[in-house]
Amino acid sequence: MQDGPLSGTRTLKPECANPWQRVSEPHFTRTPVSSIPAYIRIAEQIKAEWVRGESVSEGSKLPTQEELTERFGVSRSTIIRALSKLVAEGCLTSQQGSGFYVAQAPARGNGVRSIGMIVPNLHATVIVATCRGVERRARQLGYQVLLGSSEFGIRHEQELAEQHIQAGAQGLVIYPVTRRAQELETDYLTQWPQQSPTVPIVTVDTGYEEWTCSRVQFDNYRLGYDVTQQLIRHKHRHIAFMHIWPDYLHTSILEREKGWRAAMEEAGLEIPASYHTQPVPSTRGFTLPTPKFAPTYADYDAFAENLLKLSPRPDALIAWTDIVAAQLTQALNNRGVKVPDEIRITGFDCDPLVTRFFRPLFPTSKPDFVRLGEMAVDTLAGRLSGKWEQPRVTCHSVPVAWREPHTSQTPEALEAGWEEMEGAS
Repeated sequence: MQDGPLSGTRTLKPECANPWQRVSEPHFTRTPVSSIPAYIRIAEQIKAEWVRGESVSEGSKLPTQEELTERFGVSRSTIIRALSKLVAEGCLTSQQGSGFYVAQAPARGNGVRSIGMIVPNLHATVIVATCRGVERRARQLGYQVLLGSSEFGIRHEQELAEQHIQAGAQGLVIYPVTRRAQELETDYLTQWPQQSPTVPIVTVDTGYEEWTCSRVQFDNYRLGYDVTQQLIRHKHRHIAFMHIWPDYLHTSILEREKGWRAAMEEAGLEIPASYHTQPVPSTRGFTLPTPKFAPTYADYDAFAENLLKLSPRPDALIAWTDIVAAQLTQALNNRGVKVPDEIRITGFDCDPLVTRFFRPLFPTSKPDFVRLGEMAVDTLAGRLSGKWEQPRVTCHSVPVAWREPHTSQTPEALEAGWEEMEGAS
């Protein structure tokens, strides 16, 4: 991977049951920061602060290597590697005995084919896997990829899109920040055809009907249906679904909810009135989890309390992700509720940390985010070549991974396992 000259960005490159379904993936997993090499992360931060900062101009001098070493708390060799990377990419220039300076932005049309990719962060497992797929397919097709992180900000996401185009990107792959309902009408992606009609966009995993760009996503409707069917086959009848706030458009969760309702109806199981809108988290920490804002233990405990108040009491709950399922399992066990004997919790995404450290295991899904990234580049290449003149929606199926716990654990053993997991993350 190579980093692009602008925007704090790094250079990288169907079949659907419901063709215009809304799909999104909660990407708030706890993953090791080491999933991205330290020198690459520092190169991104240097570009964010000193290359594309509003107060920085071409020719500006960067802090010394010693100052950067102290600033980032890493070895000097790591700083040198990050700076050398930026010099090789044309972001900086080096003057012997003087230091490093912001380089002049390259002109467009230099003969290098490139596409941009924008993600919410650079550390989540699903994001890293998607980037791997984009980079691999882009390289096969002869594209460089400019990768940037929006840090969960819609405005920053738009700025990166504009900067990628200025840097010469012919098209964009965007893993969008999840939107609220009131934001869609004025969203830059809703108005994209009028703003940049010659630059196609493909969104990954998250997408909305209001956007007139191509979308590559998972078939979460079918996934929600399949998970519910599996629960029914295992004799569960009071199956609850973990809802979200009405204005917050986690489209993957909304599609899974539709699949849950369809499977319950098909099986002749009436959904109790209290299950239609509950359980829903009592705080927005559940719907806006970012590195700076995430659910607390008290949030999970309060959710577990509300879950147990539902009538009839659920014997199964479809949670958002594996991380959430693991936290809820712990909260229920701490309240003396045996999981899965009394309530079975299901998750999604087959999170590697949960799989490795958390017990008891629970049912999950196995989405192929690498393949999703490859499909996004294929779709973008088709638009750039003129193969497809109109935006298209491509869905990828997701298998259910039904996992049974090998042994029951006490709340004390479960707590120890979760502490080990958090220490690893």
